[in-house]
Amino acid sequence: MTTPTVPRIQRLSPALASQIAAGEVVERPASVLKELIENSLDAGAQHIEIESEAGGIGLIRIRDDGYGIHPEDLSLALSSRATSKIHRAEELLAITTLGFRGEALASIQAVSRLSLSSRIVDANHGWRIQENRSPQPIAHPVGTTVEVRDLFYNTPARRRFLREEKTEFIRLKSTLTRLALSHFNVGFRANYNGRPLLALPAHHCPAERLKRVAAVYGQGFVANSLYVEQEQDELRLWGWIGNPAFSCGHNNLQYFYTNHRMVRDRLLTQAARQAYGNRLPQGRHPAYLLYLELPPNQLDVNAHPTKNELRFRQARQVHSFIVRTLIEVLKQPELQGQSWLPVSLLQSSRYPNLKEKPAKTTHTIAEHLTPYHTQPLKKHVPEATEDNDPLLGQAQTLVLNRYLLAENKTGLILVDTYMAKAHLTQTRLQIAYANDNITQQPLLFPLTLNVLASQAEWVELHGSKLLELGFGLYRLGPELLILREAPTQLKGLNFKSFLHALLLQLTTQPQKPLELAFIREGIINLIGSHLAPSTPPLSLPEMNALLRDLEHFYQHTSTLNRKLPWREFPKDQIEAWFSSPHDQNT
Repeated sequence: MTTPTVPRIQRLSPALASQIAAGEVVERPASVLKELIENSLDAGAQHIEIESEAGGIGLIRIRDDGYGIHPEDLSLALSSRATSKIHRAEELLAITTLGFRGEALASIQAVSRLSLSSRIVDANHGWRIQENRSPQPIAHPVGTTVEVRDLFYNTPARRRFLREEKTEFIRLKSTLTRLALSHFNVGFRANYNGRPLLALPAHHCPAERLKRVAAVYGQGFVANSLYVEQEQDELRLWGWIGNPAFSCGHNNLQYFYTNHRMVRDRLLTQAARQAYGNRLPQGRHPAYLLYLELPPNQLDVNAHPTKNELRFRQARQVHSFIVRTLIEVLKQPELQGQSWLPVSLLQSSRYPNLKEKPAKTTHTIAEHLTPYHTQPLKKHVPEATEDNDPLLGQAQTLVLNRYLLAENKTGLILVDTYMAKAHLTQTRLQIAYANDNITQQPLLFPLTLNVLASQAEWVELHGSKLLELGFGLYRLGPELLILREAPTQLKGLNFKSFLHALLLQLTTQPQKPLELAFIREGIINLIGSHLAPSTPPLSLPEMNALLRDLEHFYQHTSTLNRKLPWREFPKDQIEAWFSSPHDQNT
């Protein structure tokens, strides 16, 4: 095996430097991380280790096993407009590396305490340079280590513009995961504040790549995506696109890479959006992870300071190729099903610990919905009350748009309709749980939720228990969940606020959160405070339907440990109020 030749660093000539678009300044820790990892990838690294602290402000350390920097070039590496990646103007027309401007290390060193260590393959030891000192010999493996400490220590004004540590960490992690998806053949290992953050071994075949996609994107995307691969002339498009039913209310799950470069280019996003067309409801965004490959001379990456926006030399051809390829995939018959992956893969990727349960009778959602505003009035009164004098009487009117006034043979009944709705919903759900007869209904528009990473991890590990209780809640990303199914009994529930409250309870309270009974109790208890009030005000038939529902489930209330949503006012008590001189004066 021949020893690879280490590219030598040279200063760009003034003529060549003038043709390069001005580079992006170091804005925050995430931009430092991006530049350093891209340098490692350009150096042919097969494994990259990342250490960071305090949102990347305190420390970012990158160590790779690439070909290293020649000892004579260490000082030059920290100079502006010095690079090993391009040396002639014609090379700008076919750039094959992620970086090429020769500015990153110099810009980072200007605002931090930076040290650079490296060893090439045929050297006996490595060399380190830091704080403008001469290089010193050190023990170091083949490859390069860059350590950046105290970012913006000498520019307090810029440091004040940084967000709090948690926000910078989120940006840092997002940048890291995007870069990890750009090179499946490179292993990544990251620690944050001394604790493991990410461990992604190198993957080379499509089946193995899917493991990394699941680790970064989430199992929800994997279970609802289809593999794409198409070549035409010198263009190749491959990756994964999400089922239109798996759409989101934001565009955070749209990753597009061109020649291994992560980009957010308008031509590419418009092409993907056009391919989905009217398959998506208004305001919804597709999820995809796509890779476009084309000859370097067909792409201008020297068009924007961030290198995130590109200029295609045959833009119309690229746009048409992407649209046609994705349309063909989206027309496939697999779209008619709930999933695009084999059952065996689904069972292993969604919730592997979920035990198969006996098949249950399929029910429509209408069988479990309260009839208010949705169905004709139904009578389902117990035998004991099936006469002209039902327990809760007949509705008379609605007071204050909330309280139902009814009259029975003994007096008046005042019902809090808000409490009644919650009471009935909780009762129906508890009975369904007790009889192991919970039924699900797919949501017309799946709901995405931004949550804490710890809550997303909880769902990843224990979502099978929620699925047993009727909630098809899946992890979509590091801090993103998607609700696809819910119990049919929960009409009118504000799922977003309810799930946030439920996850907070499940991930913070110490009472055995892994027990199904504990989760079930939390669900039932939280329902009442997250139901939307009935609007518009109930009509008289709807009020009577509500009374009959309350009577029907009255026999179950003794097991629910909740107070009834009505108050009784006997006729003799009402008469006493007005016949007693004492009460008349009060």
